[in-house]
Parts: sequence; C-alpha cells; structure tokens
Amino acid sequence: MSNENGTRSGRFRPSAERLDDRVMPALFGVPWADPTHLTLSFAPDGTPAAGGTSGLFAALEPAVSRDAWQGAILRAAQTWAQLANVSIGVVPDSGAAFGTAAPPQGSPLFGDIRVGGVPMSGSELAVAVPPDPYFSGSLAGDIFLNTSAVLTPSALYSVALHELGHALGLAPSADPTSVMFNSFDPARAPAGPSAADVAALRALYGARGADPNEGRDGNATFRTATRIRYSQESGGYDGSTPLAVYGDITARADVDTFWVKPLSGYTGPITFRLQTAGVSLLAAKLSVYDDAGRLLGSTTGNSGGVLTFTVPRTVTDQKVYARVEAAPGTAFAVGRYGLGVTFDGLLKPTPVSLETVLRGPYEALDNDDVFDLFRDPDGALHADDLHTDDSFALAANLLNTPGYAAGTNYRFTGSISDAIDADVYRLRAPDAGSAWVLTATVRTIGTNGVTPTVEVFDGNMVSIRAAVIANGNGTFSVQATGLAAKKSYFLRVTAPGATGNYALEAQFGARAARAATFAAGTLPAGATEARYALYVGRSQLFGLGLEAPGGPVRVSLTNAAGVVVAELTAPAGGTVTGLSSLLAPGEYTVRVARAGAGTGPSAFRLFGSSLTDPIGPVASDPTLKPQYQNPENPTTFLYPNGTVTLDPYLWLLQFFS
Repeated sequence: MSNENGTRSGRFRPSAERLDDRVMPALFGVPWADPTHLTLSFAPDGTPAAGGTSGLFAALEPAVSRDAWQGAILRAAQTWAQLANVSIGVVPDSGAAFGTAAPPQGSPLFGDIRVGGVPMSGSELAVAVPPDPYFSGSLAGDIFLNTSAVLTPSALYSVALHELGHALGLAPSADPTSVMFNSFDPARAPAGPSAADVAALRALYGARGADPNEGRDGNATFRTATRIRYSQESGGYDGSTPLAVYGDITARADVDTFWVKPLSGYTGPITFRLQTAGVSLLAAKLSVYDDAGRLLGSTTGNSGGVLTFTVPRTVTDQKVYARVEAAPGTAFAVGRYGLGVTFDGLLKPTPVSLETVLRGPYEALDNDDVFDLFRDPDGALHADDLHTDDSFALAANLLNTPGYAAGTNYRFTGSISDAIDADVYRLRAPDAGSAWVLTATVRTIGTNGVTPTVEVFDGNMVSIRAAVIANGNGTFSVQATGLAAKKSYFLRVTAPGATGNYALEAQFGARAARAATFAAGTLPAGATEARYALYVGRSQLFGLGLEAPGGPVRVSLTNAAGVVVAELTAPAGGTVTGLSSLLAPGEYTVRVARAGAGTGPSAFRLFGSSLTDPIGPVASDPTLKPQYQNPENPTTFLYPNGTVTLDPYLWLLQFFS
C-alpha cells in the first residue's frame, strides 16, 4: 500500500513532501488474475472501514460536484486502462464493509477496486492496497482518500492516478517524472504516466492487442465485417434468445463492424444493444446500416453506458450492419464492449438478462455456449469437451493471450461436466529467462460455477510441488517456482463430485506471492490445542493460510474482549486461506486445535501476509494508536517478552495445553 503526503492542515501548498517512512509489507508487481474484467465502485457513505465508516461523498460535496470528482477518478482509471490489456467498468456498491469475505474479483456486492474515504493524519492524502489477491482478499485494489484533505478535481486526478497505479500493482518510483513518485507536488505533478510507467504496466498486463474478431484484415469495413452467428445446436436457432458478441476499441481510430441476417421469413424489428456499462469506461458511438451500406441511424453515449438502436422493419435474408467506434471528442476512447442483437418479434423472456451476459467474462464462448447460457444458465456447461482432454496424451494446448509477451499469459473458460471429468492443458514457459514462477488460478464463474483444484506437472507428466496460495471464496490458486524456460508444462483441473463452469488463468512471472510462516508445529498425541500470543504494535490486516498435512486443524484469533476476529479450519491434507478483521494494536490469543476426533500428532502451518493499516492513522479512533513502541527508539517495537524489532507484530509460542 502507499500513502501520499499533502500538508499538515490538509490543504495544498506548492511544495513537495516525502512519504512517512513506514514499514510497508505490501507486495507490488503482482498482476490481477483477470485484468480485462476489472470493476470499480464508489463506496456509499456509512460503509464500515477499519473501525470507522467511509464518508467520501460528504467530504467532497457540495464543494465539488459528484460528476466532477468521480469524473477525475475515472479519467485516472482510463489513463491506465487504455495503455494495456486492462478494462475497468463501473458497478454499484452495496455498502458492505471493506474487507468483507468475497472473491478478489467478480463479487456482486461491489467493484474489484473500491473507492472510499476516511479521516487520516494531515500528512496523508490517500492510500491503496495493491492487488495481492491471494492474501488481501476483497481489499485488493481498494483506495481510500483522506476526507480531512481538501482535494480539487485537478489534484484529485493526480492523486487517483498514483493510487490506481498501486491498485494495478505498480510499485513506488524514485523518478520525479513518474506518476508513481512517492512525493506529491501539485504545481509539478506529471500530466500522465512516463515511458517507464507504461513499460512497468505492460510488463504486468501486456500491450493492448486487437480483439479476436478483427483477424488479419481487421473489421473496419463492410467487406471485412464480422458475422454475428446463430447457434448451430440441434433444432437450430429460432430467435427466442438474444445473440451476443464482444469487441474492443483498442485506439481512438479503431472501428469494428458486424453484420447479422434476419432469420428466414422474418421481417420484424431488430434491436442492437451496445453495452460498456460495467464493462469498460469507453464512450461509444453505434451506427446501423442496411444491406446497401445506407445509414439507418446512429446514437452516441457517455462513458460506461448503454446504447440501443432498433431497425423497425427488416428484409429477410438481407444483412444489417452495426458499426462501433469511440464517440467523437471523448476522453474515454478505448475500451471493451458487448454487442447484443434481438429479433424483437420472436424474443422470449430468458432466465438471465442480456445485460448480464454482455457484462460477463464470456468472450471465449462460442455461439452454442452463449445460446445455452441464455436458455439454461443453471445447467449450461461452457466449452464442454466431452472428455476429450482428460489425459496428458490428449491435453489441450493453451494459446498465449494476445498482447502479452510470448509464453507469459494463458486464459481459458471451461467446465467440469461430471464426477469423473478432468481437464488437462499444455502450456509453454517463455523462451528467455530462468527460474520462472507459474501461478495458476481457477475461479468459479456464473450461476453454474464450480471451484475446482489445479495441479502442475512437468513435460514428463511428473507432479511439481505447487504451494496453495488461495483456497476460498470461489478461488483456488497455486504457485510453482523455479521453472525452466522453453519447457512445456501441464495443468490438470479437477473437481471430484462437483460440476460447473470455471475460468482458468495461468501466468509466468518473475515474482512469487510472499507468505511468511507465522506459526508451525505439531500438536502432540493427546494434546487438544496449541496456544500462541500475537502482539500487534500497529493496526494490521492479515491474509492467513492454514496447512494441515496430517489431521484436520482449526485456528482462531481472539482479541482481549474474547471476540473471535479470524478463524480457519483446514481438512486433513488440505490448505485453506482467509482474511482477518482489521486488528487494532494490542494482544491476541491464537489457538490451534484439532478439528476432528483423532488424538494422534497433528502437524500444522499458519502462514500468510500482513498489510500495514491500509488507511493510515484514523483521527477519530484512538484505539488504533500504536502500542509497544520502543521508548529508546520509536521506529522500533519492544514487545512484552523483550523482543525489539522493526516488525509491527510478533507471533510468540506460549504453551501447549
């Protein structure tokens, strides 16, 4: 995380001030698992946040209009998104507490990146939690503005640009020309990302590539237009469900053209729906033409909106064209979109709405899968392979995601069709470098979702030890380190006893997710629990993992008032992860206990990552004042057992009982 300096009074003056020199264990350089489907929301006032509540709206309004302050933040988001394979759509926020147990991406409760505001010390303007989605849970990407500071729209844009860089995984910079520079001078704030900033972003997310519809010749003209196809399933397409296709305006001058034919004998109305709401920040223009290329009409929208155009009467077997481009003069000229088509005279109600499908991560689905999704979302299986990739010999080859360096990023949407189904994929490490880190993540998607497990094997089909770094809230992620370049590897996805759809993301990178071992040992035969003390010197948020290689184990953290603030239970031989509450400074009791009826030795390892208080000092809450500070050196902590350390927390084995 980061915190940016303003002035002690909360108002700006034309000078640069450095950051407070805190211990910040946040891990930068880790990308989002699915950056093309990121969302952002503004937390309503009253949303619980670190012992207080968010008050961003009241702090900024009415001095600054809502359109102005939200527009400044969204311009900052668009500045980053248009430079790489990133899309950020705006979604509603339910007001659920920051850090609520939820998947790192795709929660229906709020955006992946949440923007809130709390009072902080006068030396801070904002803080952000980087996307360490393995341990920080739903707090990954969240941004807090200092409601005690006075932020003009211009200053808010610069501050948001810096914090959104952190929310995308970019580290602080020592270069004053970088927007990631760790001092803020409103008089000299960079207008936009430097060349080094862009390179850092693309190292994580790749350069923005052409969407799959464009092919070798693009689809800007009527001659090269992309066909919107019907489902080919038995019985044929009858117009009772919508059609859907996806695209990406990758540059201001980019134009995408599509065509569709009315069903044979149909002469009724056809409606086109162009949606960027919840998908990206693109402000789009939709134009519709007849078979002869004559303009029937057009409509232009604002950033993140919905455009519709209805052709009232069509001619059977004659094409209708839809052209998508950026709205003239918009600052939001790049972004993904979904385009839906309905034959209004034949359309029937569907269990899932066209809006939901256009927003979802369904670009990889074929026409039949989309048809199934509209018809039976609770039973539809995406890319059902009919057991054709269940073995290593039949493994499906994953293709590198467009825009990324060769061998660095792979994605696939698949399904587990029955209790014995297994999906095996082959992928290749980059040709250069050494000691690559492979992170493979499977996530549940849609109403018929499943959270399978994923295993890693080398080219000889020998299992590679991969650490489980996330297992909960619909996400399972493993990480294997030290992999060689130019080698093929296998991923095996299974979900014994369960069926449903999943998204697979695999990334070769240079950095592993960081996890410290907080406590490890073995419950002796006959012992019921091990007890630890946890001393917290400064407010902490812990991402926790529990590994139980033997029998089932349960871990609980209890504060001085006897309230359980975190709890995990790992099955025998399993690993689970979770998030603690924000822990105020003080002493906590950690209990490690058997979760089953056995009495033999039970090994355990409690591990994870610590986030220093993600919102800095909260002026209204004295309980968050640091404790255990060393009177001889306030930059260190002196704990009750005599330990002196820079670490803002200490795990201490006390006794077995």
